Amino acid sequence: MTSSHPIELPEHIRSLIPIGDYQWPRSEAEQTIGHLFAKLKTGFGATRNTAAIDTGELKKRSDDALQSALKDALQEVLLDALSSTYLEWATSGTTGQTRRLLIHPPMGTDILSEWAKRHDFPILSELKQLGEKSDLPCFVVPSLEVFFGRHIEQLTPLFDFFDALATYEGRVLVGCNSWARRFLAQFDAMQLMLGEGETFPAFDADALAIIFEKALGNNAVVKSVATGDAILKRDGDDTLVDPFLAKLAEASLGHPWVAVEMFLRGIAEAADTDKETAESQLWVQLPAACSLPATANDAHLFALHTLLIHGPRKVEELNQLLPDPPVNGVWVALQRNGFVDLNDGRVTCAIRSYPDIRSELGAAGFNLDQL
Repeated sequence: MTSSHPIELPEHIRSLIPIGDYQWPRSEAEQTIGHLFAKLKTGFGATRNTAAIDTGELKKRSDDALQSALKDALQEVLLDALSSTYLEWATSGTTGQTRRLLIHPPMGTDILSEWAKRHDFPILSELKQLGEKSDLPCFVVPSLEVFFGRHIEQLTPLFDFFDALATYEGRVLVGCNSWARRFLAQFDAMQLMLGEGETFPAFDADALAIIFEKALGNNAVVKSVATGDAILKRDGDDTLVDPFLAKLAEASLGHPWVAVEMFLRGIAEAADTDKETAESQLWVQLPAACSLPATANDAHLFALHTLLIHGPRKVEELNQLLPDPPVNGVWVALQRNGFVDLNDGRVTCAIRSYPDIRSELGAAGFNLDQL
C-alpha cells in the first residue's frame, strides 16, 4: 500500500526540539474544556445528524495492511528525526556533551531501542555495562523509568544508575517518558546528569497528511464522515480542503503516534455497495471521548497517574506503586472504559485515549507532564 519514495517532511519536524519549545495545538485549559464538552455530548446521546453519511450506514473497518503501512511510515519519520538530532553526536567521539535525554509522552513503540538497533548501538540492560570498556561510541538507555519506583525505598536503583553514569566517560543517550521526568525533576541529579533534553515536535495537519499519503499511496480514498470530502484532497494552492486532519492534530495534542491510533480507531466502511458510497474505500471520524467510571473515581485517577509515571508494568507491580491500597478491579474497569490495555496481566496506556487521560488528570488537579 505504501509508496517506495522517501518521506519529504517540512523542516520544522525533521529533527527534535528542546524541551520547552513544544507548540501545543491547544492550551491545557482548552484541552480539558474540549474533553469535558465531548463527554457531555456523549452523555446526551445522539444529536441531529448533519454528517455526510449516516453513521448507521457504516461498519467498523479493521485493516491490518493499513495499520502496518501507517505505523511503518510514522516510524520512518521518527527514526529520521532521532538520527538528525543524535547520530552525528553519538558517533563523533569529540569532547563536549556526553549525555543526552529524549523525553516523550507514552508511545506504543520503543522507538529509542529501534533507533539503537538500526545503528548498532548497545542497549543498556545492566548497570555494570557502564563500567566496562567498550569500543562502541554510545550506549542507549531506552527507559529511565524502569530504574525507579516512586516510593522512597524503590529509588535506590535510580541513584545507582546516576552514580554509574557519573563515572562513565563515553556517550549515553537516555530515554524517559514525560511524566516520569516531571516526577524526577525533584532530584538534583536528574538535571545535573542529563540536562533539559529534547522531544519530538508537534505534528500539524500538513505533517500528518504526508505520513498518511505515504501509507495510503494512490489506491485508497478516505473521506470524512462530517463533510464527505477526501481528507487528503488539496486545492490549487496545495492546501488541504477538509479540516479533518487539522482536527486530528488538535485532538491528538500534536503527537503523531496518538493521531495514527485515533485514526485507526475511527475508520469504517459503507455497509452497502450502492453507487453513492462505492467510490469511497474508507470513511473516518474522530473517536468519542472516554469517560471514567462514576464509582471509585479517585482510585482510577491515581492508577492512571501511576501508570503514566512508571510506564507499562504488570498489575502486581503497579499495585505496589499506588499511593493507597489498590481497589479491586480498577485496571479491568479502566480497560473496559478504554483508558488502558491489558495483555497477559501487563498494563499499558491506551495510546488512542492518551489525550482523554491527560485531560481527566488535569481536571482533577494532578501535575501534568511538560514538553
